[in-house]
Amino acid sequence: MADMVSLDLSAIGGAASDARTIKRVFEQSEHTAQAAAAAAGHADLAHAIERFASTWDDRRRDFAENLGRLAGVLSEIDRAFSELDRSLATREEH
Repeated sequence: MADMVSLDLSAIGGAASDARTIKRVFEQSEHTAQAAAAAAGHADLAHAIERFASTWDDRRRDFAENLGRLAGVLSEIDRAFSELDRSLATREEH
């Protein structure tokens, strides 16, 4: 039975951690565009940056939410298969 399924649980756990890290970066980058617009030094360029930032904010929030969900699912997969592996190992010992 052990030869039938092979998962790299450290890779799954690592992917969950990476998704959480990227989610935090997206959440923390909210004011970057406003600072860039303020530093642009040209009204048209500042306006273009602000226009981009307003649509990017919506997309960034969506990405962050989806990354949070993905991290949760990957963590659950890691937990469930780790528990199953321990359970099967215990059963084989007895």
